[in-house]
Amino acid sequence: MRLIERDFRDKENCPSVLLVNLRPSADVSANLSRMEDIVQLAHEKKANMVIFPELCVTGHVWDDVNDPEDRRVTNLLREGENEKIAKTIRRIRDSLVDDGQGLEYVFYNNARRKYGEFLNSTFVLNHSIDYRREEFIYDKVFLTPIEQRFFKPGTDKRLTIRTKWGSFGFLICYDLCFVELARRYAFRDRVDAIVTMAQWRAEAVREYPRMNIMTDHYYGFLWDLMNASKSAYNQVWSLAVNTVGPHDVTGDYFWGGSGIWAPSGMPVIRSSHITPELILVRNLDVKGQRHLERDDFDYQIDFARFYKRIKEDGSSPQQLE
Repeated sequence: MRLIERDFRDKENCPSVLLVNLRPSADVSANLSRMEDIVQLAHEKKANMVIFPELCVTGHVWDDVNDPEDRRVTNLLREGENEKIAKTIRRIRDSLVDDGQGLEYVFYNNARRKYGEFLNSTFVLNHSIDYRREEFIYDKVFLTPIEQRFFKPGTDKRLTIRTKWGSFGFLICYDLCFVELARRYAFRDRVDAIVTMAQWRAEAVREYPRMNIMTDHYYGFLWDLMNASKSAYNQVWSLAVNTVGPHDVTGDYFWGGSGIWAPSGMPVIRSSHITPELILVRNLDVKGQRHLERDDFDYQIDFARFYKRIKEDGSSPQQLE
């Protein structure tokens, strides 16, 4: 995979973040091997964080018209669910450091079983925590129709972690369409960045013939638009990773376009819509840049006068410093 490297600032006390614009397959062993290779590269490049896309272990679920009982998809989820790959995950976690000079966090998404049902879940790997504890797991809240056949939706519990570089909240793919989740991360949990892991498709047609306007990549347009607006509306960073290229079973095309959007809403960097890529951004000033842009224009002060607090159990930020 091609590696793109950029420096955001000269400040060496800011994190270096590796985004994985990945094309997973319906082959658990191959996906795990690729993940370990990427983590090893992150160690070599002194990245501090690695972010993998949604369902990076199994690839995305699909509608198999020739298999009405969904046995192939269900068997794949069983093979790749989190407890079944524990040895690989422990190796990755045990390789992490806490000195600020190397790889400290790996964020990844996978199926997990709870009470006999699958959830679509994001996990935080850090050498000092047990990634299996509920307080460090985020379950996808909003499921697409095809996902509802395989996964149980999560609750309203958000996941916020506080690190030496800033605080991070988490969304998964379709969650991005529901602005209230991101707003609560920003205005209630006071995160500096929202991490979105996705398998976001590219192809859908929208046409306005009298205006001579048409696109056959409407979903891709939404990915770019929603990440930019999520950042600008909430004045937080958006770190978003997506899969790219055709699904190896159905051929459905995924948009890629993994990237980083500043709290202004402007894109700092974006990856390919065609090929797998790695993007390493060094010295990303998560706290400092957010403060600079809020000093210039901070409408949260006015909005907070009208925003009503709602108590939610289980959504307390997790301290990791």
